[in-house]
Amino acid sequence: MNELAARLNITKGAVTQLVAKLENKVLVERTPHHSDSRATVLSLTDGGKEAYRAHEEAHLKFYGELQEQLSEEEIKIFEKCIDTLINVIRN
Repeated sequence: MNELAARLNITKGAVTQLVAKLENKVLVERTPHHSDSRATVLSLTDGGKEAYRAHEEAHLKFYGELQEQLSEEEIKIFEKCIDTLINVIRN
């Protein structure tokens, strides 16, 4: 959970709540780490893999539509705005 919290730049408590919600939806599962009894391994279930693929497809479609409507420079500005918004929301 610590590694995931660091990667997502959120608290360990937030990760724990998020993982619990994903477990309740049967999208992820926790298993003990094979060599570190203090650690937990998170894995996508089949449903989680399907949800990931659907999200990835939607993401690619969205960027494809952006490329059709915006110039490369406009896309860079859009991405910078999104990054800024995410940073404001996190802090």
